[in-house]
Amino acid sequence: MILEKLPRAGEVLLFRKRQEPSLGIFSHLEGNKAAVFSEEGREVTVDPDKIAFVSSVTITGDLTQSEKKLALRDLRRRLDEAREEIDLVTVWECFEGETREVPYKELAEFYYAGEGAGEFDALAFFWSVDKNDVYFRRGEAGYEPRARDEADEIIHRKEVEQKKKEEREKAVIWAKGIISGHALDLGDFTPDAFIELLRGYVIHLDKFSRAPEAKSFLSEIGIRDPEGTIEFLVKAGGWGEDEDPMIKRFYVRENFPDKVLAETERIMSGPAPKEGFRDLTHLDIFSIDDENTEDIDDALSMEEAPGGGMVIGIHIANVAALVQKWGDADEEASKRGETIYLPEKRIHMFPPDFIRERLSLVKDTERLSLSLMVNVDEALSVKGTEFVASVIRVGRNMTYKEGTEYFLNDPVGMRMREFALRLRSSRLEAGALIVQLPQLKVRTGEGGAISIEKNPMNSEAHVAVAEMMILMNRTAGKFLKDRRIPGIYRSQPESVSEDARVLDDTNPLYPLQIVKFLRAPRIGLDPDVHRSLGIDVYTQVTSPIRRYADLVMQRQILSELQEGEPMYTEDELENLYPMIEVGIRDKKTIERNRERYWIYKHLKSLEGTAINGIISSTSGRRIGVYLPDYLFETTVSHGQETAVTEGDRVRLFVTKVDPLRRILTLSLA
Repeated sequence: MILEKLPRAGEVLLFRKRQEPSLGIFSHLEGNKAAVFSEEGREVTVDPDKIAFVSSVTITGDLTQSEKKLALRDLRRRLDEAREEIDLVTVWECFEGETREVPYKELAEFYYAGEGAGEFDALAFFWSVDKNDVYFRRGEAGYEPRARDEADEIIHRKEVEQKKKEEREKAVIWAKGIISGHALDLGDFTPDAFIELLRGYVIHLDKFSRAPEAKSFLSEIGIRDPEGTIEFLVKAGGWGEDEDPMIKRFYVRENFPDKVLAETERIMSGPAPKEGFRDLTHLDIFSIDDENTEDIDDALSMEEAPGGGMVIGIHIANVAALVQKWGDADEEASKRGETIYLPEKRIHMFPPDFIRERLSLVKDTERLSLSLMVNVDEALSVKGTEFVASVIRVGRNMTYKEGTEYFLNDPVGMRMREFALRLRSSRLEAGALIVQLPQLKVRTGEGGAISIEKNPMNSEAHVAVAEMMILMNRTAGKFLKDRRIPGIYRSQPESVSEDARVLDDTNPLYPLQIVKFLRAPRIGLDPDVHRSLGIDVYTQVTSPIRRYADLVMQRQILSELQEGEPMYTEDELENLYPMIEVGIRDKKTIERNRERYWIYKHLKSLEGTAINGIISSTSGRRIGVYLPDYLFETTVSHGQETAVTEGDRVRLFVTKVDPLRRILTLSLA
């Protein structure tokens, strides 16, 4: 603005600060700028065009900076109080409909009916008009009256905002009461909206559209992290104690849509197709799985061959014959990618009833199968293989313990084991690196009981089943490759490091040492060698109940057998397999996260007791410790006087455990 008069020293003026009026005390001119003492207690210079109003109100005297700041603060308080008494609505109603910017002087003259206003009143009226955003819109030369519908809309919005503010204030009181353990009666206030806000933040974190709002609320009630938010929600009854946000974060759906249930119900209520399937129900077929396995994908058989030798059958549940490509169940399975195995539950790729009633190779029931019949001579060499669409009947569902007894003591089982060992020997000769690390089984039971069991993976049953599955997948890969059928292959063209081969697998730290050399296989449409397995080509078809990519490859083989052409084109697989692999990575992240949570929760129950450890590394005042009972490595602080070396077995006190934050504090016993 162009100053109509030069302000006097000590005179209060209003200047624009981020478009809003701010109070200041004029001091003097510095060149073409005004030196002003601001409300923040600082000396600032202000361009003339930033000065909005020069009042006749003065703050003078020999005042300190603190006293000036207090005087301006008191003046602002009085101006805000005066705004409540000024009838700006009547002024607006009289000027409503004007399309021009009405100068401030004209508004003031109208309000005071041509009579001069007092020094403070004039300032208060300007303060009221300039800070108003309901009835007038600030312009370059004055104030434009808003249209009635526009003003009504702003008033409504402000009422909503005020209500939200009041709700927020009540929510803060409610939340602090929850935290302190002294919940207050807030009348008709319900916290549901705030619980949903915090749930949304816990699940999606900073990707949540309302994350800033949630974090502002959390800051106000003194919570600084997502884990603290979960703890609060548990207290407030808005979150289960062991509920996992990651499952929701990755959009994992536990229940199945009605259309999927309806489709699988139709399949279960109808007869299984038999035309075009070879009857192999006469074979003595058995499966070997963990005790609690629900989705039994594979089974084995062996019979004497007429001309000597034997025929080994590897039988895989024929999901492709029942689940139609791009049907509702298939679409849902493609989104899920694979079954998720959690300590507390399983999230299946297909509805559990459908798995039990039609897919899983449970004993004494006829099932459709993709069977690989392997002709083996007396010298245990493979003489030929044949894929067969079949009908089978499993006679026994064995555990790995029972399977080991079978392979060690039954004549047929012993012969099959010999063949499996021959397969393994051939792979080793081809450069395979065979790593049989123990597997941790973490399970939860009734009443929150947690069981942790370390299962060896090198029993006779594990070895035999693994070799048969590798043979099945290798033969499937060769079938696709030789016929130029599009397939999803897994390969590892890089040679295995010699450093990995010389490691001592009896060393208790072997799991930590060997994992540095293990590499994830490449996934793609080009067949290539898999050097760590010691085979020339490899795909996966052995788990179609729980891995969608296996189902796709099973369809490719069966379609070729029955129709003479593949079911999927190369372009379809090119679009399909990356989506599947991304989904699987997410599921593996969930599985690892949940397993570690339950391990930490188990360790929480051991606070104050000692557990076993093996020193894995030393560096300054921190040492690495491998926990052999839990199959992971952590760090421990120790005093300089503590002498430990790598490989030492130690006892560790469990000092403090925070399962939510994955914090484990151990100390050397």
